[in-house]
Amino acid sequence: MRAFTPINTAPKQIIGKAVQSAQPPILTTALPDRYRSIFKFPAFNEMQSICFSTLYQSDVNAVISSPTGSGKTALFELAMLRTLVSENLGNFKIIYIAPTKSLCYERCQDWSARLAVLGLKFGFLTGDTSAEEVATVKQADVIITTPEKWDSTTRRWKDCDRLMTLTKLVLIDEVHILKDLRGATLEVVVSRMKYIAPHARFIALSATIPNAEDIAEWLGQNWNSRSIPAQLYTFGREFRPVQLDIYVYGYPARTANTFQLDKLYDERLADVLNAHFAQKPIIIFCPTRKSTVATAKILAKTWMKSREAILACRMDPGRHFQDYELDDLSKSGVAYHHAGLSLQDRVMVERLFIGRKILIICCTSTLSVNLPAHLVIIRGTSAWIDGQVQEYTEFDMHQMMGRAGRPQFDNSGVAVIMTTRDKQSKYEQILCGQEVVESCLHNHLVEHMNAEICLKTINDVESGKGWLRSTFLYVRMKKNPAHYNIGISSPSRSIEDILDQLCTENIVRLQESKIVEVSDTNELVATIYGRSMAWFYIQFQTMLNFMNSGTGMAISDILTMLGQSSEFKSLRFKNGEKKFYKEINGAAGIRYPLRVVDIKDFGAKVSLIIQSTLGRVEFPVYDGSGKHVAQLHADKAIVWQNVQRLIRCVVDCKIHSHDGVSVRNALELARSLQAEVWDNTANVLLQLKGIGPATLRKFLNRNIQTFADLASMDILSIESALSLNKGRGMQYLQDVETIPRFGVTLKALGETRDRSSAVKIAVQVSVTLLNKTVVKTYNRKLLTVGFLMELSNGNLVDFRRAM
Repeated sequence: MRAFTPINTAPKQIIGKAVQSAQPPILTTALPDRYRSIFKFPAFNEMQSICFSTLYQSDVNAVISSPTGSGKTALFELAMLRTLVSENLGNFKIIYIAPTKSLCYERCQDWSARLAVLGLKFGFLTGDTSAEEVATVKQADVIITTPEKWDSTTRRWKDCDRLMTLTKLVLIDEVHILKDLRGATLEVVVSRMKYIAPHARFIALSATIPNAEDIAEWLGQNWNSRSIPAQLYTFGREFRPVQLDIYVYGYPARTANTFQLDKLYDERLADVLNAHFAQKPIIIFCPTRKSTVATAKILAKTWMKSREAILACRMDPGRHFQDYELDDLSKSGVAYHHAGLSLQDRVMVERLFIGRKILIICCTSTLSVNLPAHLVIIRGTSAWIDGQVQEYTEFDMHQMMGRAGRPQFDNSGVAVIMTTRDKQSKYEQILCGQEVVESCLHNHLVEHMNAEICLKTINDVESGKGWLRSTFLYVRMKKNPAHYNIGISSPSRSIEDILDQLCTENIVRLQESKIVEVSDTNELVATIYGRSMAWFYIQFQTMLNFMNSGTGMAISDILTMLGQSSEFKSLRFKNGEKKFYKEINGAAGIRYPLRVVDIKDFGAKVSLIIQSTLGRVEFPVYDGSGKHVAQLHADKAIVWQNVQRLIRCVVDCKIHSHDGVSVRNALELARSLQAEVWDNTANVLLQLKGIGPATLRKFLNRNIQTFADLASMDILSIESALSLNKGRGMQYLQDVETIPRFGVTLKALGETRDRSSAVKIAVQVSVTLLNKTVVKTYNRKLLTVGFLMELSNGNLVDFRRAM
């Protein structure tokens, strides 16, 4: 076992800003009284004091690279205060962008509590934001969001000009995620904001990285001086208020098998604890929910029993967890924490850990960012992420390590990373801040260029080259062109030649596929397909499949096409899964069974995941099937994350091609996907609270199969059908009233014939809401009414949407 430890004794260095060797602390009394109250300390630390004048007393853009736990959040707050000084409340918007919903949520909770005294209103905008929350966000002064959601919002920015005009400050947290898979989204959204909100100020914070000056060059000093880099500060680990020692332990591993690696790490965990135990709180990050429980049990039975510290960690009498295994383990001073526990149990674990009644938490990365510990152990550098085993990103690593040695809780901290020997040097490099941040934009450049053409940011090759010059990709291409492998055939080629090639090739691809076309004024414009591709976040190859699909598609054809989307390529069959899915394929709830020989690729897997969900299929039970059920649920999360967008894009494509049959079937499938049950089946009643399979069978015995059937019953009939006590049937009628029910009437107003003998018929269609009260939302989402009219030959006559 070989360990690497960054030593915190190097002289302090601040790169990018000439300052005195020792910066005296700036007291919070330097701020007006009403601003001072938001800080719970009397003076800013050295790092914050060095940045104070730039953030609070100027309007230039800034990039600050500093270790986790060094107090970077206060820097954002100083920039926000500067905006309050410069602008009248209600006349500006501040946008905060962070990589994850959990980080956005915690920031929203913290700022809403502390900064509300300043009169600021906060809005939380993520992929899960409801219709009510969207309305709240429009009234907010500070909008807290993820790169993906803000990208989706700004792709529609012409619909919210005022929002963009009011944007005065953009706060970018963890900007070093530019090098991760999701970094391209952050890159394009910031580049877009530089265009659509040119007077906005940008403040970007990062963990320690070696090329922070590239990010400063990308952002520029301000809207009027883009060619001058933003103000840059780079702080070393020695600026962390609480010293954090980091150890990377590499173990020889003969296999990449997750089970074997879990066993290896658990065997070595006692050695790590013995080396770093200080009788202070310990957090151990595990890759899966199951491993948090297994590791906690091992520690409770072995390591904890041999220590006197156990006496100080016993549970108070009378306190009990809902999870019986957790309740038992907690009496040994050990607990586990994951998203599968009830909120009540998770909150109690965190509270008892802070109160030192629990010494060790074994958890997944869902643990609260603000929960402090002395020792953090990352037990393995791979985890179950988005339905598959993936390496932790640098952002994940820094977030987990950041729990160790938090200011106000401890005077030192220790972080330990357990990994395999072949990956040890990689993590040593990351944690020293030696891994260069590269752009990922080139991997999906064609999709992003199409989005910019839709927004008129790009209208020809020259403006395309101009847009590319505004990206981080351009900054890094100039310095490391070989990394991007973009067809550089000769070392003598200039960056302008490469830029021209990139633009031309991607624009030609979009034109040849009819996603983009040239207007009469020789400008690039998106076709309906290009707009749908940008609007619904569709990958290029997926869009080509939708455009080139046949006419008159049945639901089974649409399912097959959806399954083949590039968005699902990660959902490959794993060891033993084909047998599991073949049994699902034969279940009664599968409406469109596949041929057994076709169950071989990710498309078949996606189709069966969708059908088993909509058909409420009971999963096969045999030795070892449980792990496949767990994997299916994880894969389903990925499918549902994408399929709603995909099916809406299919609808738009088929409307454009006047394919009435395909539109009708796509709409039916879309309704089924939204409800997670097949439309026009009795299972639709399962959407109501309190109705499970047993209750459904009782309704079916009374021939109650639809919402309208249930709405027509009285309370006594419901109570009789379900054998309920008097008064218990009212809830079912109240619930069904939240489901909109419509009546449709059509009246012919007359017909005419033209010289070609074509008949034109004028009709009047009336859509009536049958509910007793007006229903505008369901499950916190706005409702729309779709009206479709097609001819007997399948051609689409008309399609409209209305609120």
